[in-house]
Amino acid sequence: MERHEMWLDAFSDTQATIYTFPNCVATADLAGDGDYRLIIADIGTGTIPSKLKIYKGTGLQSEVTLQDVPTAVAPMFIDNDSPRLPVITVGTSEYIYVYKNLRPFFRAVLPPLQINSVERDIWGQYDSEETLFELLKNLRSQIGMSALTLKSQHLLTLPQHERHSFLEAHKGTPLVRKNIVTCLSTLRKSHNEDDALACLVIGTENCEIFVLHPETFTPIDEAKLTLTDVPVFLSTAGLFDIDYTLTCTTRSGQLLIGRRGWVSPLLSLSKPPVGVVCLDTSIIVALMDATINCYSDKGSRLWTISAVSPITCLHRVQLRQRNLELVAVGLHNGHVSLYTLSGECTDTISFNEPISALYFGQYGRECNSMVCVTQGGSLHVKILKRSADFTPELKEKGAGAMTKLQIPKKTKLFVDQTMRERENSIVMHRAFQRDAFRMKLATARTLVHVLNTKQSPIQESVKLSAEVLGLGPSFVVRIGVMNIGPKSGVGSTGISDLALFFHWNDKFYDVSPPIIHVPFLVPSVEVKFQAKVESINPNGLADVIRVIVLRKKQAQPILVAMINMPPSEVVF
Repeated sequence: MERHEMWLDAFSDTQATIYTFPNCVATADLAGDGDYRLIIADIGTGTIPSKLKIYKGTGLQSEVTLQDVPTAVAPMFIDNDSPRLPVITVGTSEYIYVYKNLRPFFRAVLPPLQINSVERDIWGQYDSEETLFELLKNLRSQIGMSALTLKSQHLLTLPQHERHSFLEAHKGTPLVRKNIVTCLSTLRKSHNEDDALACLVIGTENCEIFVLHPETFTPIDEAKLTLTDVPVFLSTAGLFDIDYTLTCTTRSGQLLIGRRGWVSPLLSLSKPPVGVVCLDTSIIVALMDATINCYSDKGSRLWTISAVSPITCLHRVQLRQRNLELVAVGLHNGHVSLYTLSGECTDTISFNEPISALYFGQYGRECNSMVCVTQGGSLHVKILKRSADFTPELKEKGAGAMTKLQIPKKTKLFVDQTMRERENSIVMHRAFQRDAFRMKLATARTLVHVLNTKQSPIQESVKLSAEVLGLGPSFVVRIGVMNIGPKSGVGSTGISDLALFFHWNDKFYDVSPPIIHVPFLVPSVEVKFQAKVESINPNGLADVIRVIVLRKKQAQPILVAMINMPPSEVVF
């Protein structure tokens, strides 16, 4: 199959005049009818304002004017209402706008940053424009440009003949240092379905990464990450309630991996990054030196390839029906190259202009659609054929070609080793059997030692069940404990001297009683206990309560269960 036959042209609009960033393109089922719309945040031009554009089929469905230049867009689900309709989150400046049914629904604002006291004194006591400029210039060399307020940054970038008019126009303007959104992504909360609740993950100019609660859009404190540099590209994987990984690249070229409450620098990149894609066991990063690098989750480089042109954007291509993952790379020469996870180029799509943004996913009712926005403002949508083949070997040599295996020649060392095994086969077999018996003996001795020192895991036939009653802030947790051992016959016995211990975060809950003594448990009879839980969080946020089954005078727990508490109703 030829490469140009793998894609169908859905539609092309060379007069769309769309100017956007790679993270400002997405698709979502906004109406709940299975017809996915195309969402593009247009940054606009000097005369045309920024807009949120929604495409349906081959035409523009609606537009929403944005207040500032968008950083990224992310459709997500924030509730369990029926029908299941996602919202659109847009990061602009220090604001996060949430649109539901294409109408403004919510706006979250990042708190302003603290202003440097020296900068405040400079603006309050300067005597001339030249003195003000020199003092701010010296302060910039000490604390950096990003640590200054917007007013100071603007003044330092102006030529000398424009400074006087700027100071006259902003004489009474207060000093403000905004916390700007630099990158944005989503992280599913507890389930991996497409319509599952998701948390919004944002990176800021203040070198921080926040995970926002899906219902209140407030930062979750235990998930906050503080970096040493400004994050610019962010990719997420996993589930927030179970285990997740945040992979980001910084402005200075650092590749970082973060998890709940901690972040670790993975490696330093040779050039500034253009894009990052986080996969299950590897990370693919495109750099400004036109190279694509693949790293393991431990930081070791797996492979590196060079592109024929500077790279402009990077996107993940996931073919679920074929259990295949690729990486689409947009180039400055107008080509879109698709690479396998082993670094082989399997296909190339050509356009007439440099690529500015790529997106692969469902559009309309087609699962495998490629959306491409060029730097000239054109919009192109292509659909992958169901008969497309991404196997590099079949492309190069044909489906019926027979390839000869490249078997290495037998070396003298291999021949000598073979002869030695033939001549000493009985001795080698006996040595192997002796070593195997010694390993089994050492294993048995270790097991006896563990059993004698009581280091083995507790083997108790105990079953634990839990249910939460109430809407909050007062809950009742009902715990059921059952001995699931045999009812009668050999081995039938009861269990005694058990206790239930509750472990919780005192910032969220107050549990009474904290410990419950369990009476003698006969087989196949469930005994239920109750504990009162009071939610003390002012925002009604939920957390996890752990129930630990212990035996008296024994430190090792028998069983540990986690109870995911629901959000509490907030009483105003």
